[in-house]
Amino acid sequence: MLPLVVVLFIAAVGMAAYWFHQYQVLSSELPDLEALQEQTRRQEAQIAAFAERLADFQHQMAKLKSFNHRLRVMANLAKPDNRGEFFGVGGPEAASSGPGVKLSNTLGERRLMAMQRDLDRLAREVEIEREIQRELAKFLRERKSVLASTPSVWPVRGWVTSGYGWRISPFTGKRQFHPGLDISTRWGTPIKAPAAGVVTFAGREGGYGLMVVINHGHGLVTRYAHMSKILVKPGQQVKRGDIIGKVGSTGRSSGPHLHYEVLMAGVPTNPRYYILD
Repeated sequence: MLPLVVVLFIAAVGMAAYWFHQYQVLSSELPDLEALQEQTRRQEAQIAAFAERLADFQHQMAKLKSFNHRLRVMANLAKPDNRGEFFGVGGPEAASSGPGVKLSNTLGERRLMAMQRDLDRLAREVEIEREIQRELAKFLRERKSVLASTPSVWPVRGWVTSGYGWRISPFTGKRQFHPGLDISTRWGTPIKAPAAGVVTFAGREGGYGLMVVINHGHGLVTRYAHMSKILVKPGQQVKRGDIIGKVGSTGRSSGPHLHYEVLMAGVPTNPRYYILD
């Protein structure tokens, strides 16, 4: 029994010495581990802040593209032949490895890789929009008179209670085409000309009530209906921002609002295509 007890005692002492050594090693590494954890937390905060800024950049880029698109509709410019949208992309979505290659599987690094892809895509989009901006700048220089005559601002501010297109008539309950926008606002709100032009009609016109028609040239005509008061006369020249009348509810109307139409070559078009502000 004595040899067995001695062996067990030696083993116990050895195990205790081993675990004490491991404890010492871990204790010495603990400050480094805490420093790494703190660094990781800082990096995660930086990644989150970067992701937020990237999302905001993407939102601003989307607004710029929408604005450029509306300008191009006004200018009747064809979409540029741009192959940047079709650059070749590829590769696995998840981290993988191959001969001599080892990719990280950590969540942080995967997020960084995804954001890098988004940045690359945004860089291509920025270059596309720069090309569009250059073309639009050239157009602006060459077509100042056309733009001055393009109805590009809201005639009144309010709520669009009925848009352009097919709708159910509030009077008949049947499906009918609505050729403009109904903008609801307070009675007597001033109505401003959205572009330069010549007044071709100012008076009462059936269900339109008191109405003003402005010819802006280049095939563009605008109509303003249900007015309570007309402040211009036929043949009068107006500029963008001039007050042409006041909001009312004359004619076939259920309440004070402005019915606003834009016609191109005599055909009603969606006024929203031209409004930039």
